[in-house]
Amino acid sequence: MRITILDMQPIDPPVGGGRLRLLGLYHGLGEGHTATYVGSYDWPGPGFRDQMLSPTLREIMVPLSDAHFLAAKKQREAAHGKTVIDSTFHSTAHLSPDYVAAARRAVAEADVVVFSHPWVYPLVQDSLAPDRQVVVYDAHNVEGLLRTELLDGHGAGTEIARGVVDAEVRLCRSADLILACSHEDRLLFSRLYDISPAKIRLAANGAFTRQQHGASDTERRGIRERLKLGSRPVAFFLGSHYAPNLEAAQFIAATLSRQAADVLFVIGGGAGDEVRKAASRPPNVIVTGGLSEDDKRDWLAIADIGINPMFSGSGTNIKMLEFMAYGLPVVTTKVGARGIETAEPAFVVADADNFAAAVSRLAAEAPAREALSKAARIEADRNYSWERISRNVGRLFDHRCRNRGQAPFFSVVVPTYERHDHLSRLMERLASQSCRDFEVIVVDQSSQPWPDRDKSFGLSLTYVHTDVRGAVPARNLGADLAGGTVIAFTDDDCEPGQDWLTAARPLFDDPGVVGVEGLVLSDRIDDPDWRPVTNEGFEGMAFMTANFFIRMETFHAINGFDPMFDNPHFREDTDLGWRALDVGSIPFSHEAWVFHPPHARSIERESIAERSRFFEKDALLYRKHPDRYLQLFWRECQWRHNPFFWAYLRRGAEKYGVELPEEMKPAG
Repeated sequence: MRITILDMQPIDPPVGGGRLRLLGLYHGLGEGHTATYVGSYDWPGPGFRDQMLSPTLREIMVPLSDAHFLAAKKQREAAHGKTVIDSTFHSTAHLSPDYVAAARRAVAEADVVVFSHPWVYPLVQDSLAPDRQVVVYDAHNVEGLLRTELLDGHGAGTEIARGVVDAEVRLCRSADLILACSHEDRLLFSRLYDISPAKIRLAANGAFTRQQHGASDTERRGIRERLKLGSRPVAFFLGSHYAPNLEAAQFIAATLSRQAADVLFVIGGGAGDEVRKAASRPPNVIVTGGLSEDDKRDWLAIADIGINPMFSGSGTNIKMLEFMAYGLPVVTTKVGARGIETAEPAFVVADADNFAAAVSRLAAEAPAREALSKAARIEADRNYSWERISRNVGRLFDHRCRNRGQAPFFSVVVPTYERHDHLSRLMERLASQSCRDFEVIVVDQSSQPWPDRDKSFGLSLTYVHTDVRGAVPARNLGADLAGGTVIAFTDDDCEPGQDWLTAARPLFDDPGVVGVEGLVLSDRIDDPDWRPVTNEGFEGMAFMTANFFIRMETFHAINGFDPMFDNPHFREDTDLGWRALDVGSIPFSHEAWVFHPPHARSIERESIAERSRFFEKDALLYRKHPDRYLQLFWRECQWRHNPFFWAYLRRGAEKYGVELPEEMKPAG
């Protein structure tokens, strides 16, 4: 597969969020995939460049013309000094014919064409071949909104912002796929531009987690001595010369440094430019200016805390992910944490009023720092590793190319773990379905690949083997790859009836139906030596991924499964179903049934003692859905047959910061 990526900035050196995203997303799309990036320099001087940035990523840099820079200078003056060479690129790049020609040549050779930012799309849209190419918009931000905020009201800036909105809207509507940095951005695209969430996938920002190796205590002491930092705890902020970063730096210098005088605040990168120019600054603030990669690594290695007091901007802050990759405990605002979802608490969220207090507390409490550090590193590697993200984007592109023009109605998503024999039986059951309008996506987390992965079952089958453990990330990955109108979830050990899909399909003729709950049958219902898996008697109350259908659009509009319900995974399906009910109706179907074999309690992981720890998640479910959970709570009455229920519910309440009502506390 040949992928072309187009933008108007360099990747190398990868400094700043935009360049880091370009390198991270496209450096390792997978075996057999080649990526060619065509970019330029937004400053005069550098010449043509053609180099390999990774074994599969080629960077071609074509300089802009003098006429182009002259036009950009005039536009900047008209926009009251605002830099607009990127925002006006679609209207001025004809002045750089060499660049446009190189971009068109790269487009002609591609199977997938990626527009990183919307700037280049108007220049080459007539060269695209929609019948054979997949067109992708890799959105670093919702540029129309961001540029309107930055430019509107500044003379010519208003017209420039309108041009950005127009280019972005046209690209969004013509693209086969949009990659957004965060769910918030996905919702903005949907609301502002009327784009279906089914068209948008999250490609979160990340960090090169496999390249990060923490410094030893001896190395840390050596760096601190070299930098003459003394013994005070160091809180590190990192950012480029970008308005939201400048705002954060001013907050650090003017507010945090005075409220937390016991902490040494370091502002790294161009974000500190305005603070550096000030006549004076507090003695506990250091401004580094631009940092080389080696210098940045030194600061990340010796910092005690990462801070991210962001109050504006869109997209996901890559600095957050770099902090986490280095194992830094982090204090951030809600805006700064935008788009970062974790299975375990991996950072502290604070507002402007209590930010300094949160930093001081963390600086004083070593155990809290150590706990956050460990969680941050784990979550960065699982969910925000460029190495993993790039590979998954390659899988997504490959799946879209192979299935172009053949979108099925159903995408059956199956996570599996160390049950390959069950999985093969499930494939045979799916092969006998009376409905044939479906694809199957298997996400295998087993230690070894499935032996039957290349067997012909008579199915449109996509198989992914991953070392990331957990049913929640597996199902979310499968749903990201899915191309159907409706996602059908089932388990690897289930046995669907022959008319499973046929029975569910007519229910989706009603546009108000966003999902279907199918019957889950089991046996040994009253046998204490077995754990049956069934939803009989709980129809419409506790949804189960053993048999659950949801519209693709709805799944992505509500951001899929919540990773907080993973490790161990429990109640994630109930949470998904309840959130979907806020969008539309979910009827129950007895005809769309699957059989789920019971599990022997003699197996350790199925024992009451082991399974009971899952009820920690009930506290989280109550926090998100108090009214619905209380109905389920009284319907299930878990405490009547499970002596461990109350202990784990209380543990979950403490873990997730939930205040349980009196009616959910055991008598006595």
